[in-house]
Amino acid sequence: MASVEYPHGSEPYSTLEVRNVESSTPQDLGTSNKEAVPNPDSQYPQVVDPPTTWESPKLEANDTDTDTTAVLEQDGEAAKRSICGLSSRSFYIILAVVIIIIIGAIAGGVAGGLVSRQNNSSTTSSPTSDTDTTTNVNVLGESKLAASNWTDAQGNTHRSVFFQDPYNSIIARQWDSQNKTWETRNISQLMKSSTGGPIHPKSGTSLASASSDSRWGSLYEIFLWFSEAADGEEIISWVTSNNPVDEPNFWNYNATDLRTWNGTQLAAAWQRCPYDHCAGFWAVAYQGREGYIRMANASNWMNNTKATIRANAVSASCSLALLPALNGNFVDGLTLASNRRPASMERSTFLGDWNWKQDDGTILDDVDPLHTRQFAATTMNNWNEALFAALSNDGGIRASRWDGKAYSPIPEITFAQGQSTNFSAIAMTIDAMMYGIADDQIWEYSVDTTDPSTFTLASKVYP
Repeated sequence: MASVEYPHGSEPYSTLEVRNVESSTPQDLGTSNKEAVPNPDSQYPQVVDPPTTWESPKLEANDTDTDTTAVLEQDGEAAKRSICGLSSRSFYIILAVVIIIIIGAIAGGVAGGLVSRQNNSSTTSSPTSDTDTTTNVNVLGESKLAASNWTDAQGNTHRSVFFQDPYNSIIARQWDSQNKTWETRNISQLMKSSTGGPIHPKSGTSLASASSDSRWGSLYEIFLWFSEAADGEEIISWVTSNNPVDEPNFWNYNATDLRTWNGTQLAAAWQRCPYDHCAGFWAVAYQGREGYIRMANASNWMNNTKATIRANAVSASCSLALLPALNGNFVDGLTLASNRRPASMERSTFLGDWNWKQDDGTILDDVDPLHTRQFAATTMNNWNEALFAALSNDGGIRASRWDGKAYSPIPEITFAQGQSTNFSAIAMTIDAMMYGIADDQIWEYSVDTTDPSTFTLASKVYP
């Protein structure tokens, strides 16, 4: 213990300090937290802390508590360098981890987007892809199209276009040259109150339509055929409007016993009567359960029909197109186009009494069934010419022209003023109009009958 000289004598004194609270107030020895112990170097008692108090650290030679000072200095520096309540080191470690996570998430999102884009591109270009998987709001993604036209007694042209909406309902869009506006009719909704019962078309069913404008009794009718499920099989059903001028919202429904190949395509035509005193005939081409291409007609819808084309000659879910045709001087003939194996569009010709010439020439070569969605056809130049089209899985169209003597492939179709030509379904009327579904919309094009390689945009049918 260090001591100093007392100024008034030689008595030494202790260097320990007494706390102010007790030094300034008289203390009782019994209640004081000080105790006196003998000091051999001094005649005065020395004051020490009780045993329960902490022991003062030993001082270095320079009387400085270096450990305590270092801690205090570090704490002060840490307090100065803290960020958001954390030490700077902890803060920067956490910040680095967060940045790495964000960069990883961005990189993963970009990579996922590129992979998704590649997958979508692969799906679009896949030869077996025939369904648009995009979520649509106007038209069912896998909807097919059907279209037909007729002319009334005043010479006005009427057109009907049929498709399925995202709720699987069959929708009709109808136009006439007098009003020049498209009107919408939900056929499925109109049939709900029918005594024949509501209709239940298969999702993505093939659709086929034909209309009549017979001079016999001024008969105007619109027919639409589609597929329904019955006892685990597919059958052909139809709806018809028997008075489209005065009662456009009145439709009738009928189902047949005609069992079909699952996923059959349909094609229909009104076979005109060569005389003024008859109404003509309805004809529908389809693929039967055994794979044969068969022809049904209005004389007896309820019975299976005679095979027109043998099963091993055509593809599964065979693409079909059916057109009225000249038979001599009268338009009472029929021409059927079918997708043949291995890869062609072939022609079959109606001979009369429901007899057909099965193989009557090639319409278009290199039409691979695995790369083809469907066919469509139209007549031109007062029944003397025709155009047959094949829609590919990639949305493109190839075509062949009948000039009355021979078929000539069209190298390329030009869509003048077209909005979108990546079609998922097409249809044609017999007055050289074509309809196509693209980008959740339906477009109408007119075919240039002098140069059928040019399709000119006429209107947007829907929405």
